[in-house]
Amino acid sequence: MAFDYAKAYQQFIDEEMTALSATAWMVPEAGKVRFTGGRDVEISTLSTTGLGSYDASKSDGSAYPSGTVTNAWKSYPLSMDRGVKFALDRTDPNDTGFIVTAENVIREFSRSALVREQDMYRINKLYALAEGDTHSDSHILTQTLTKGNAISTVSALLQTIRDDAEEMDGYVALVSHKNKTAFLEAANDTYHSITFGNSVSINGVTYDNVMMLDDLPCIFVPQNRMKTTITIQDGDENAGGIVAGADAQDIAVLIAHCDTPLAVSKLDSIKQFGPQENQFFDGTSIQARYLYDLFVPEKRLASIGAIVEA
Repeated sequence: MAFDYAKAYQQFIDEEMTALSATAWMVPEAGKVRFTGGRDVEISTLSTTGLGSYDASKSDGSAYPSGTVTNAWKSYPLSMDRGVKFALDRTDPNDTGFIVTAENVIREFSRSALVREQDMYRINKLYALAEGDTHSDSHILTQTLTKGNAISTVSALLQTIRDDAEEMDGYVALVSHKNKTAFLEAANDTYHSITFGNSVSINGVTYDNVMMLDDLPCIFVPQNRMKTTITIQDGDENAGGIVAGADAQDIAVLIAHCDTPLAVSKLDSIKQFGPQENQFFDGTSIQARYLYDLFVPEKRLASIGAIVEA
């Protein structure tokens, strides 16, 4: 029976993404997104009508005004169509020996390249959506975080988002790691509850070393993944991946409700050619095509905010 390389590679990628990605909690639960073929996905939006007036004088079943429930599926294209090809020198071509080598390659690719690219893309897209929303004047703050203002600035932004989104709980903050010191220094001089090193589950993904600011879980993220502008490299004459844009500013904090971002990705295809099939060199070639994107329903844009370094 042929070894299912595609299934194995997808497992390796999923394991590394769950373990290392700061944005793995953005992947929606089953049922909210369905793949329709090609580069398109459909996203479910559930809505209901509001209350009407009850009429106690009616006894024919019409005392209650009729309401409606709508589950609308809207189609979206996955805008990020990415690919990579790896070449492995020929070795003993038995499945057991090869899969160990292939696993090392795919896991390293996931750890060093894919996790970083997806985190950077997702964070930037959430920032861009918030920056383009009607609430941007109050949801995008410009501030250098210090011991004296870090807690109050984040708390004030969170309260603004809560008021505008009309949702009090369920928010998550991504905080650039370089600002951790400001919160550590402020921890003993505030009436807010702030603790470090917590283990927190967000949408089924467990994160360790989380800072809790009152009831807000804060995940620390490398600063180079939190940029206001990005450049998507094609990999032809560069190292590929995503890098900061020429005019990029540092995002210090990004806040979003845990149900707001819908991060969709799929390993569209994997092709593996062994030394006997490969026409280009004496070894094994692995080719992977990866599609992904992030979506936010329009009615949830108010639940995003950010602090940009001054």
